[in-house]
Amino acid sequence: MDIDPLFKESLLEDGNIFELPKGATFVYEGEKQQKIYYTIKGSCIRFIINPNGEERAVMFHTEDFMPMVGNMYIDSKDSLVTFLLKSNEDMTVLELDSSFGLKWINKDHAFARFVFQTSIQYLSNVNQIQNHLLGLSSEDFLCWLLKRYGFLFQRFRSKDIANFMGVTPIWLSNLKRKIAEK
Repeated sequence: MDIDPLFKESLLEDGNIFELPKGATFVYEGEKQQKIYYTIKGSCIRFIINPNGEERAVMFHTEDFMPMVGNMYIDSKDSLVTFLLKSNEDMTVLELDSSFGLKWINKDHAFARFVFQTSIQYLSNVNQIQNHLLGLSSEDFLCWLLKRYGFLFQRFRSKDIANFMGVTPIWLSNLKRKIAEK
């Protein structure tokens, strides 16, 4: 896209680029951060935490697949779950206040168009993955996930993918074996 030079300058002034080691928690909903994180390099996992303190993987993010992460909830005061983000690999991340995006949406039409298109793609990906996860058997979902998002298996641990699918790592291993035998 045609990036306004003032946008680039503002990004460098207002943004904070930092490194994270693998396994670091860098967003926890309880902190009520109003930050946006853009994955420059690496990957992370979004987890929800249920009232019993159990973590469940709900989405994967890489520099090429849904790289923007942060507090997606506008008002979650009645929610029974919280969320956190953990780095899956060493990461390089750009941190911005959420107000940065709103300011530039109003200032720059090319940026507003980019945010709109990226948001639609993000929602489409999340919706499609959730629909398949809920609507298919574990085996059929795994086949679909391998075909559509096979790169996830190269970047994320089977343990986390199993957690995302709601199955045990052993069950996932058995499903993979069953699929390979077909």
